[in-house]
Parts: sequence; C-alpha cells; structure tokens
Amino acid sequence: MYNDVLKRKEKIIITAIDLLDEAGINGLTTKEIARRQNITEPAIYKQFGSKKDIVMAILDRSASFDELIKNTIIDNKIVGKAGILYFATAYAEYYQNYPQITTAMFSFDMFRYDVDLLGKMNHIVNERLEVIFDLVTKGAADQEIPADVDIQALTDAIFGIIWSTTFIWQMGGCIFDLKARIVQAVKLILDC
Repeated sequence: MYNDVLKRKEKIIITAIDLLDEAGINGLTTKEIARRQNITEPAIYKQFGSKKDIVMAILDRSASFDELIKNTIIDNKIVGKAGILYFATAYAEYYQNYPQITTAMFSFDMFRYDVDLLGKMNHIVNERLEVIFDLVTKGAADQEIPADVDIQALTDAIFGIIWSTTFIWQMGGCIFDLKARIVQAVKLILDC
C-alpha cells in the first residue's frame, strides 16, 4: 500500500512536469493531471493539497538532484577546477537528458506571484551558488585559480554560463548539445 502511494505521488509529479513543459503554469491543472493518469481529481488531492503543492514537489525533485551533486563532490573530494567542471557537467547532462525539468526553472511567472515558490526557488539557486563559491574558493586556496580573481564574480560567471546557456537551449527547442556548450564555456572561463 505504502509503495502504491509513493508510486502514485511520483507519477503525479512526473505528469505535472510534462504538463508544465507542454502547457505552462496556466495549463498545469489537476483536471488534466487526473485525465492523463486516469485517476480522479480527489485522488490527486489525497497526495497534494493544492496545485501549489504539486509545483513545490516539482521544485523539490529538482533540488534533490542538487543534493546528489553536492554529496558526490564532497564524498569524492572533488575540488577546484575539477569540481567546477563536474558540477557544470552534471547539470548539463541532467538537463539534456530531462529537458522538461528546465521549464520549472524558467517559469518566472509562477515565482513572481507566489512568495513561497519564490522562496523555494531562491533557496535552490543560493544552494547552487554556494557549492560553486566553495569550489572556486578551494581552487584559489590550492592556487589552481589565480589568487587575484574575484571569487564572487567567478562564481556568478560560472553559474551564469550554466543558467543562461540552459535557458537559450530550452527556449530554442533543445537543438544543440547542451553539455558540450556548457563544458566548453566553463573551461574557457577557468583557463583565463
């Protein structure tokens, strides 16, 4: 029974991600999720109290990948430039293999009008920035990155490459090799 509930909840989240990607935040309705899952709307409300809770679950799903990346970096003691490249590569691969999840990141209207969703997205972004900042700081301490480099500016530039390249890729129909473009850009900035 417990596994069935988890499976249903996960199926609802996956369907919601697909629907958000196809129809945007206004097209993400419990009625359409129910139709696609061949369940009733009350069955959805047994798992989620509201549409907002479903969107929060989508963001949580995205953030759970962040923890995997962070833990891999920590557990394997990947630091400096290698850590930065691992971080950039992992996100690029994730997004390239699951482009629908990027829609949630770039659905600015849903963050603009809801303080809780905005708070959740800000937390996700700040956590990612913190990981990059720590990697850049360690790279500078190990003299892999020049000591005179502004650590915050380099952090922002690396994050900006990942974020903006993913946005351009998503808005353009996902037609170029996201991983190759991000990794190449991050390498260029690290070699300067």
